[in-house]
Amino acid sequence: MEATLAAAEILITRWEYKKTTIKMLFQSTAEEVRIYMETVDNLQRLMEYLSAVGTDAAGIIRAQRLMKMAMIRLEKEFHKILLSNSEPIDPDRESSARPSFYSSTEGSLTRSICSDGDDNRSSFSSSNCLSVNRLCEFDMVPLDAVVDLRRIAQRMAKSGYARESIRVFVLSRKSVVEESLYNLGVDKVTVKDVRKMKWEFLDEKIKKWIHGAKISIRILVAREKRLCEDVFEGLDKMRDASFAEIAKETTRRVFALAEGVAATSLPPERIFRLLDLYEAVTDLTPDIEATYCQNSFPSVHEHKIVTKLGEAARGMLKEFDKAIEKENSKAPSPGGIIHPLTRYVMNYLTFLSDYKETLVNITADAPEKLPKTLPDYYAVDNPCDPLSVHIGWAIFLLLCKLVKKSDLYKDVALSYLFLMNNLHYIVQKVNGSELKHILGEDWVRNQWNKVRQYALNYERSAWMKVLSSITDEKDAGRGGISSGQGLKEKFKGFNSAMEEVKRRHSGWVVPNVSLREKLGISITEKLVPAYSSFLTRFRSQFERDTLVKYTPEEVQDFVLDIFKDRPLSVSFMRSR
Repeated sequence: MEATLAAAEILITRWEYKKTTIKMLFQSTAEEVRIYMETVDNLQRLMEYLSAVGTDAAGIIRAQRLMKMAMIRLEKEFHKILLSNSEPIDPDRESSARPSFYSSTEGSLTRSICSDGDDNRSSFSSSNCLSVNRLCEFDMVPLDAVVDLRRIAQRMAKSGYARESIRVFVLSRKSVVEESLYNLGVDKVTVKDVRKMKWEFLDEKIKKWIHGAKISIRILVAREKRLCEDVFEGLDKMRDASFAEIAKETTRRVFALAEGVAATSLPPERIFRLLDLYEAVTDLTPDIEATYCQNSFPSVHEHKIVTKLGEAARGMLKEFDKAIEKENSKAPSPGGIIHPLTRYVMNYLTFLSDYKETLVNITADAPEKLPKTLPDYYAVDNPCDPLSVHIGWAIFLLLCKLVKKSDLYKDVALSYLFLMNNLHYIVQKVNGSELKHILGEDWVRNQWNKVRQYALNYERSAWMKVLSSITDEKDAGRGGISSGQGLKEKFKGFNSAMEEVKRRHSGWVVPNVSLREKLGISITEKLVPAYSSFLTRFRSQFERDTLVKYTPEEVQDFVLDIFKDRPLSVSFMRSR
């Protein structure tokens, strides 16, 4: 006993930690470290023996004093090793780093991060993937340092200094984690901070967060857990307590921005970035559950954040519907072109359909109760799907608003042209996006039929007078149609109707090329044969063709020219 105490006193006193001490034990030779650790082990066994015997109080006090000196030294060594060998994550660092013994387990994480989305909303670019790959190839604490830390932790735990070991470890790792989060663009924010941010700044912050949060959870937190497991191997309570303390602060900071956005009132057009956040948090949920798998680990409440983001998204969708209903511009679209409201709503819904799977989950959680049932002609194919019903309702509100706006036109033909143009645009946007699958083929078919009906109504309103002037068999004048005067009145009526069509269509536009061509063909197929037949029937009634102002070819050219993608500002009719 005396020999052991004497040997321990000589060695431990020589390495007693003082503020003036410069040399560190673990920076000396491996042999010196081995001898010191063996001395601590021997002293520990002696203390256990003395405590069990209980007959040498002086020896116990002497041993306790030496052990305290040794633990102070090891605590400082523990801290020094952590500081000297802890490297924060920095995606922009180009300098070389040490090979990682974690890389084999994290390779799958890299692939997961870089392949979790193929769209441009929130997935990483190739340069970002390279940065993540580089991060996964290197560790933050080298293997030899981890071994030294484990040796110290085991001695401190056995000697009753577990709390001190945890405190030093947590403080050291927190500073590294905090710097890593800063480098990843995951800043400290509060709900109040988020609410004060200008949208441009917040938008950029969210994009950086999506990138940084994935690395933070899948790599940074996962590495901290692995480091705790390796340093405190066999010391389960110390391992769990250390990781819980580090992870608690880390995850709170990581999810602070998402929580702040969920609690902030944003206009409907900001929903896309909020959905990016929703997807990112949802995507990280399996990683969080895998990492925080033990009861002693902190609760992250990511499900609560997802729920709040979902509630915020549903609120923004309702506000979007209200915005459609409240739109009250009184100026009609010039020439019957696509109304700005139509473009805004359909672009919004088209972008929204890119988030189909996400929106299915969000709307399923709390299906919206509509003020009334959709009319059969506008009913979606799957009335049990909340997302389909919501999208169908939004378009129905738009169509109702467009019908009201069509009343702003004094010319009935132009009002039908306006409705035809706008509904055609709506169906085209639906057909070219996920909206087609959301609303269904029957819905699309019904709206195409409605477009054709509007086109037919336009033809009747705009061209009926022209057609009736050459197909009405009633007397055109006092002498009847067979008389010269009657025939003259008939031609005058046709010429006048054509002039009126030209005047009315000045400035009218059919923007879609295909629709424009079909409309022109449909009108010429009705008008030109009727006019040709009329000329053939009554050509023998007059010697000269001074009454005939247009040939059938010129009538056809006029009809086709009137639907060019420009206002009709010059005459396309050639007098004879």
